[in-house]
Amino acid sequence: MGQATLTDNDCRITLTSAFNGFRVIDPNNLTAYSYGLRLDTTEILNNRTTIYSGWLKLYDDSNPTSELLKSELTLYSGTNLVQRTVADGKKVWSYDPYQNAYSVNAYNVESGTNAPRYRGDFVTLFKQTVIGSPLHLMTLMDQASITGTARVKDWIGGIAFEGQQIIDANNPGHITNLIWQKLPDNSRFVQFNTETYDAGSTWILNSIQIHREDKVGASVKVSDTYLTVAKDVNNLQLSYTKSSTDFMFVPPTRSKVLATPRTIKF
Repeated sequence: MGQATLTDNDCRITLTSAFNGFRVIDPNNLTAYSYGLRLDTTEILNNRTTIYSGWLKLYDDSNPTSELLKSELTLYSGTNLVQRTVADGKKVWSYDPYQNAYSVNAYNVESGTNAPRYRGDFVTLFKQTVIGSPLHLMTLMDQASITGTARVKDWIGGIAFEGQQIIDANNPGHITNLIWQKLPDNSRFVQFNTETYDAGSTWILNSIQIHREDKVGASVKVSDTYLTVAKDVNNLQLSYTKSSTDFMFVPPTRSKVLATPRTIKF
């Protein structure tokens, strides 16, 4: 194995390529793509461990005459649904199963030409009810694709990316780049595990680890979140269509509406 140190710029180039590789083009609509991301979080506080899992699914058609953005975010604690947010192309629905209540806000008009701030309002409204570790999915979505191309930004502000490159001696085209940002005391760090099989022409993101240690009263909460690209049992990336039921929301029986400044009145 050969090894080399990566510069901040090397790291950003690798991550840009890896993030651009998430997209699965819709074979029936070449201006559209989709992808799924998975989240797994473990939190430890006072010797108690809590495990969360979640999904972010995105469908994005950038056709200027029929731009369409749909998404779903879900978070589970064990097998219990904690949060579900759905953007159906016109509205963002955010459901709280504990209260059996939801909010709904519009990011598009009901018919005709899309609203002028369609894409920006989608991002703002989709993020506004998300809390906790799913915010990392929002960060990855924003950097990977939502502006039309990947744009890598700091995950820990003001700290350069560092990295280590490992070249497979038996297959020089197979290279692993380990990339990270971290605080000096390691109380916070983000590590990206990437690899290439074509000597760096394209990069694959295997996982992202986000580590945090936070004071909670006299205790310290330690959390580790892993983000991965969602794949099926055959190791193929999951993809979605604009009619996928993941992007539909039907208010549950006896649920109530939670008012927000932009809540739609029925």
